[in-house]
Order: sequence, then structure tokens, then C-alpha cells
Amino acid sequence: MDLFEQISEDRQDKALDRLETMLALYEAESEIEQDLALERATAYCEREWGSYAAGLDGLATRTEARGAGAVETAMTSLRLREEGDTPGSIIQAMRQQRRRERGLLGEREAVIALYGGEEAVASPTPFETIFIAACASLAEEGAQTDPFAPLAGWQLPWHPLPDTLAVAVTTAFPLPGTVVAARAECLKWEERLRHLELLFQCPGSGTLPTACAARRKLVEDLWRRDVNAASLDDFSARLDYWAERGGDDGGGYAVLLRDFAAMAHGLSAKSSRESTKDRARRLKSEHPEWSLATIGKQLGISRQAVHKHLKGFNTAV
Repeated sequence: MDLFEQISEDRQDKALDRLETMLALYEAESEIEQDLALERATAYCEREWGSYAAGLDGLATRTEARGAGAVETAMTSLRLREEGDTPGSIIQAMRQQRRRERGLLGEREAVIALYGGEEAVASPTPFETIFIAACASLAEEGAQTDPFAPLAGWQLPWHPLPDTLAVAVTTAFPLPGTVVAARAECLKWEERLRHLELLFQCPGSGTLPTACAARRKLVEDLWRRDVNAASLDDFSARLDYWAERGGDDGGGYAVLLRDFAAMAHGLSAKSSRESTKDRARRLKSEHPEWSLATIGKQLGISRQAVHKHLKGFNTAV
């Protein structure tokens, strides 16, 4: 490399160093400063390399050469080239991230206000204490006061619940009797986990006390399959589970088919029953001497309703 090439390379490095300094201002707190930094960087690139894209490409190339294939280096060079193709994309991404963070911060403050303080959010709720107290005897010696200790040897939610633990959380508070009620309680537990995550400002940081995690597992099983759908609302709630979180192993089809068959049978039986109008007319035919009030008493409806059902059936009424 001759002297002129060395001078040219040094000048290129200095120009890229200056451009890198300008790009650092894209993270400024003030949006005005960000916009000014973009204007300065654009003008500088046009003067030094002929275009903004060419300057960003040069910086990306140098980043790749210095990073020796590291993943972080590859991502940085990719972002630089995207910025060259779409000026301002780095700034827009930064602003979107900050808006999301501000939104989460506002949500966190709302949760803290709802509970009455950070300590209250972190502490077990009154509903949780029901299960914690009911299951404390299942903890190992010396761990009865730790709500997160294993109970009857159980702690991991993907493991089957021991019978003693299942009985304890069921006895402490009655289980939901319908699919709709099971979904409602399960979503409440998930909301509680979300509140804990917001408090600790870390996804996945929310953890329920062991007894409450056991309760949640039972309730989710009810929502998934362990209680039969008894109404269209139940069937809709069951369908909601398998559509949103049931997985793709095909197990949901059997559950939904079972529920659908039961619902179809119930609807068929209901449709085959004698209607109130038919019953009113049958009673009048069998007992022509009965008054409207007497028929109404038999059917549990008003005299006026009986008159409406019999209208046109018996002109003597």
C-alpha cells in the first residue's frame, strides 16, 4: 500500500467515524434532535459518498470487516443498510420502542394503583390466601410458610397433580361447574400473572404460589375438557380454548365432538317436547269445563297467556 492509498484509507475511516457519531444521535431523547441528526448525516453522506445510502453501506461494510461474522455484527450491518434504503427507519424504530415502553409504564402504574401499592401487588391476594392456607400442611417440614415451596412433592405445572393436592384446592373453594365459569377463573389467574409481570417489568417473571398454580391447572383442565358443555355458551367457550391455545395434536377434535353430540342431543330433546301452546290446547280438549285460570295454574302461566294460546282453537272460550 503506497502513501496515497494509506492517506485515502485513513481519511475514509475518519469519515466513517464521524458518520457513526452522527448516527449515535438517532437515539437522542428529543425527537427534534433526532430529526436534526438525520438531516446532518444525510448532508454529510451526500458530500462524502454521493448519497446517504452509499455512506451507510460503507459503514455497514466496515462493521462487517471488524466483526468477523458475529451475529450482532450481522444484525447491525443489516440495520445500517435498511437505514440507507429507508432513511429514518432507525429513528422510527426507536420511537416505536419508546412508545411501547411508555405504554407499559402507564399500565404498570395503573396496576399498582389498583392494588394500592407495589407491596400489595407482590403479596398474595385474598383469593390466593384461601388456597395457600388450605395446602400449607402439604409442604415439607419447615417450608409451610413458603407459598412457593413444593406441595406433596409437586411444583412443576406440566407434571400431574397429586391427589392430595387436587383435593385440597378443590375443597378450599368449589370448582367452576360450567365451561364458561372455568374459562372466567382461568383468565383471572392469567390476569394476575400479567399484573406480576408488569410489577417486575420482565416477561415471564410472574409466578403464582404453588397452591394457586395447582388450582389454575385444575381450572384450565376444566376449560379444556374435564367438564361437559351444557349450553351453547359453554360450547363457545370450549371452542375458544381449542382455537386459541389447544395445540395441534388433534386432541381437541374428540372433546369438541363429544360436546357437539351432547348439545345436539339436548337440542333435539328440547325441540321434541310439547310446546306450552300445545299443552294448553290439550288440557282444554281433555277438560272443556276448565277455566282459563285453571289451565294457567296447571301450566304456570297467566290467564291472558292461556287465552292467547287458545285463540282460534275453541270458539267457546
